[in-house]
Amino acid sequence: MKPATLESLAAISKEVARAREKHPGNAHLLAALVEEVGELAKDLLEGNPGWRAEAIQVATVAVRILEEGDGDFHQHTGEKCSKP
Repeated sequence: MKPATLESLAAISKEVARAREKHPGNAHLLAALVEEVGELAKDLLEGNPGWRAEAIQVATVAVRILEEGDGDFHQHTGEKCSKP
């Protein structure tokens, strides 16, 4: 992997850990992802130089959904929900 990719993955991993500590449950993660994507789109469209921070947020929520699912939708999958 390129060094920049490793740096990005490290930043995402750090943010995932922080997010889990701040919001330990997996409820509403899909809604959070949609919100973060909207913020990223706005930053990119407006030429905001801080768009990378929003991209890390999008990746963070996507990783959480990948690993934890979304508690709001588990009733449809039969998986255990981890709402706080």
